[in-house]
Amino acid sequence: LNRNTRYLNPIYRRLIPMCKILIHHPDLADMKPFYQWKLNVLPLMVKWFQKASACQDYFEESIETFQRRQLSAMYRFIRGVPLLVADGFWSQQLKQVRVKKRRVEEDEKEIREKK
Repeated sequence: LNRNTRYLNPIYRRLIPMCKILIHHPDLADMKPFYQWKLNVLPLMVKWFQKASACQDYFEESIETFQRRQLSAMYRFIRGVPLLVADGFWSQQLKQVRVKKRRVEEDEKEIREKK
């Protein structure tokens, strides 16, 4: 990738760092640096892999293999922050319970006022 980079289209020049990352780190195993951003990094990861899919021209890799790498990286990230995922699920459940409780209380109040 170092050779002939000055002859490449500027759009492709931006892909070179992505391609090098994918070549030298095929499994993208270390997700710890991304934990500081919590779940906010997932949309960024999806966009990065979408852009990096153009790197398939530089090295022999099928679409299926590339998609496996993408899913594997996301799985490793989510697996590394299970408490955030669980907390997000349970906080959503708690919000729903509070909304239902508020509705029941409002209905009871309306019933009392009608009597």
